[in-house]
Amino acid sequence: MKGVSIFDFRFLSWIVLLVITFSSIAQTVPSEMILGDLRLSINESTRKQIQKDVDRLTQSQTYFNILVDRMNLYFPIIEREHGDSNIPDEIKFLAIQESALISDAVSSANAVGFWQFKDFTAREVGLRVDRNVDERLNIVSASRGSAKYLNSHNFFLKNWVYSVMAYNTGRGGAQKYVDESNKDARRMTINNSTHWYVKKFIAHVVAFSAHVGKPHSEGIWLDEITDAGGKSLSQIAKEQKVDLDELEKYNKWLKRGDVPNDKTYSVLIPRQGTPPKRAIAHNNTKRNKISEPEKKVYPTELKPGITEANKSTIIPLNGIPSILAREKDDVHSLSARAGISEKRFRKYNDMGESDTIIPNEFYYIKKKKGRAKIGFHVAKRNESLWEISQQYGIRLSKLAKRNRMSIIDELKPGRVLWMDKTRPSDEPIAYHELSNPVITKPAARPTASTSEVENEVITKESVEEPIDEEVIEEEVPDIIVPVVDTKEERLNKVKIHTIAAGETLWSISRLYEVEMEDLLRWNHLPDPNAISIGQNIQVKPPIEEASAGKKIINHTVQPGETVYAISRKYSMTVDEVVDLNNLSGFDLNVGQELKVYDSE
Repeated sequence: MKGVSIFDFRFLSWIVLLVITFSSIAQTVPSEMILGDLRLSINESTRKQIQKDVDRLTQSQTYFNILVDRMNLYFPIIEREHGDSNIPDEIKFLAIQESALISDAVSSANAVGFWQFKDFTAREVGLRVDRNVDERLNIVSASRGSAKYLNSHNFFLKNWVYSVMAYNTGRGGAQKYVDESNKDARRMTINNSTHWYVKKFIAHVVAFSAHVGKPHSEGIWLDEITDAGGKSLSQIAKEQKVDLDELEKYNKWLKRGDVPNDKTYSVLIPRQGTPPKRAIAHNNTKRNKISEPEKKVYPTELKPGITEANKSTIIPLNGIPSILAREKDDVHSLSARAGISEKRFRKYNDMGESDTIIPNEFYYIKKKKGRAKIGFHVAKRNESLWEISQQYGIRLSKLAKRNRMSIIDELKPGRVLWMDKTRPSDEPIAYHELSNPVITKPAARPTASTSEVENEVITKESVEEPIDEEVIEEEVPDIIVPVVDTKEERLNKVKIHTIAAGETLWSISRLYEVEMEDLLRWNHLPDPNAISIGQNIQVKPPIEEASAGKKIINHTVQPGETVYAISRKYSMTVDEVVDLNNLSGFDLNVGQELKVYDSE
């Protein structure tokens, strides 16, 4: 080329290649976008803020391509599970923001898995978390759980932006950012006051949307089987003719043993080549079937005075079918819409003959359970045992029995109620000190129509009626004792205990089965009386003492390994790995040397 040197030509070619490469992944934040049925307008200054996050996400082409590969492996499953629950399609990008779609990702707050659930929250949305199974690491189960969690938020917040925010802050934390005028709105402005987590979410939607549906760089796609109960991963690998290591890589949720038979679990099978259309849920005709939802047929009149015009949608609450009471409902109308007798309706809801229906409350139309999905509940002021039994779907008599009390006994505020186990006879009644009531402006009481609650409510919060133009709110402290499945698991899980009212050093030592002298030594306490309510004490020995006598070896961190995965490999807890190596967080570098216990 005349007038252009070879150096100039190569330089220009390099510039062109760089521009093409960058433009292939860089995305521009629009001034408007859609989230479900909500149109978002993004003002210019906020758009520039979000653009910086987009640029950071797309800065490394290598890492970006890794995320795109993961995204297109797992998104078909997320889309199916979220689609079944009417979650806006854009919310699937939240999984990238939460965990980078790493199945065994662990946050600094001990949230685990694809959708970053803590153990007690996971149980609330129906996930199994114990020594054998952790469904937070199962993309099918976890996505189903995230849909329940998001729908629960949206039922009360009535805005998908606020529901996304609540995924990070919790519903209570989201309230201070909620503008009542945006509930049920069709348009909303994203500006500088919008919560940072929402802006980050928008950045992920913008950065990755154009790359959905691309084939995996190595030609991998995920098949799924749901009839593997009673089989080990080794058996499944042989039957499906796949490499066992690859099968284990995509099914870390099965910690040990065979796939349980207590319910249906999805086992992911990595395949090579071109995926067939809708290649999800092999051996599951219900999920493979593509058809219009079956239209329910109702008789013109179910009972005298109850017609099709005022029938109600049946929705799951705590895994039990329930029905929403309207302003003029009574036992007759609700039992009629549910298709059960009034006697059975009262029995299912622990109601006497004189008990009346409370509007905008949910009532069960099948038998409640003998235990709740959580371990403990702190009684609020003016809260009754019946209200708690309804909130968690546990029979009133069972709740009372688990706490060694009568259903007519007075329930004192702050009492810690055992919800899934029976309080041991030698375990003293525990109380958590409630904060003083805070007087705030009245909040609008949420109302719901049939269309709003369909498939959307999983757990609910009690709503207090305004009192003299004001409503009393109170904060209930977190229960430090975690939800556990066995006594042994509880003893192994808890490291720090927060002292509650009525507790003594002796009672705490009995709770964790340690010697009182050990608690004194571990916490440098001069005597057993040197404790106070709200004080955090260590109930596990310090790592120097805990590791004494154990053989310690080195482990070299491999690509893709996490603290959680390494702890499992050496039969350690995450805390043990962190403490033994004096880690400040959960970030690891390939090649990093870690101290671990010799498990052999």
